[in-house]
Amino acid sequence: MWRADADPSVLTVDATPTRSDDPDAFDIKRLTAPLLVVKRNGGGEHLLVGDETCQLRLDVPRGTVLDGPVRLRYELVGTVALEAKLLTLRRLLALLRLRRIPRALAMADRRARRWMMALRAWDAHAAGVTHRDIAVILFGMATVDADWNGGSGYLRCRVQRRIRLGERLVHGGYRQLLK
Repeated sequence: MWRADADPSVLTVDATPTRSDDPDAFDIKRLTAPLLVVKRNGGGEHLLVGDETCQLRLDVPRGTVLDGPVRLRYELVGTVALEAKLLTLRRLLALLRLRRIPRALAMADRRARRWMMALRAWDAHAAGVTHRDIAVILFGMATVDADWNGGSGYLRCRVQRRIRLGERLVHGGYRQLLK
């Protein structure tokens, strides 16, 4: 799991047990989105909600979300990472009210798709997949059939750029994305 000090979008919350009829109750059993709860060594939990297109992460150092309804107390300290934490809070509110995260909040950073493609390209390259086959994975067979042997070589360059970006991300560049 990402460390909260490395990802500014992680929202730290305390979980206090409450009644199920409390209007502010948070109960993971009511969530319809994919969910992962990891217990931390020494106490506390990491909560990851969402899929590859949109996720929100909560760190729960005190209390537990596993034993039924809780009331969450949100920790918002400082201004440097406040915008990222507020986006996480907006996603959480939307998830609780609408049972989904609206598209407008899901892809707040349009670069995310390019980063995902870069990581896929790097992973395939590291596994020995040819550049042409990586292009098929990223852009589809029709595009590759039409453009791979074209005079400009733009598709080959796109694959090479994605692999280089993926390599930078894998070797620590992801930290810059989180700032």
